[in-house]
Amino acid sequence: MFLRVLLSAFVFILYSPLCNADSVTFIAEDLPPYHFKNQQGEVSGALVDIAKAVVKQTNLTANFEIMPMARVFKEHKTNTNAIMLSLLKTPERINKYTWLGEVYFADAYLISLKSHVDEVVHLNFAKEYKVATIRGYLSEAYLKQKGFTENNNLILVSYYNQLWQMLYKNRIDFVVTNTLTLNNELKSLGLDPSLITKRIHLSDLPSSLNFAASNQLNPKTAKALSDALSNIKENGEYHAILNKWQLLLPNTTNLQH
Repeated sequence: MFLRVLLSAFVFILYSPLCNADSVTFIAEDLPPYHFKNQQGEVSGALVDIAKAVVKQTNLTANFEIMPMARVFKEHKTNTNAIMLSLLKTPERINKYTWLGEVYFADAYLISLKSHVDEVVHLNFAKEYKVATIRGYLSEAYLKQKGFTENNNLILVSYYNQLWQMLYKNRIDFVVTNTLTLNNELKSLGLDPSLITKRIHLSDLPSSLNFAASNQLNPKTAKALSDALSNIKENGEYHAILNKWQLLLPNTTNLQH
């Protein structure tokens, strides 16, 4: 009897880590309509639905949490089973994460007020003006690489509200940013989105938003999630979810699995 109890306890100890490994937690900042808490306090959004569809095709279980971006990165470092719902894939990040597949895109543009009538058809033409972006973002390094310099034609700010207020007050001429949440940002500041225009699509800035996991995530778990994401793209479920949320469909020829 004692040996049976001991054996059961031993099996439980071995099995528990496997049970824990079969549960993942998807984490993200509050960013409607992609991932956010709804009025009922539930985690919702287009990418949440995509994650749920992916998990449904596996033997995994999943939790979903919304938190400030600083906490997202902290949680990702301390929880090997935490998966970011939408991380921009950049050259600097390639080896820091396990990339499970592209879930959406965040195209970057040179943006101005419609009232800015000067003809700017190439980024080089914007060097004659004041171009602003967020300090520390990939767009800062991108603009510096393209020859923009501070105290000349490059203005760096810390927050989006500063960026847009400066543009609407004509203190800067252009903004470089991705347009993933552009309308929401402007409306939250009481600014009219119809007053701005996308001047140049900056296609050489990284735009791929991915499920990103820790490099310590169980390889079998990573493969199961990655394969399931590929499956829902192929069977049409992925596009159906984006249509439900009235989101633009990515170019399927460029969509990374």
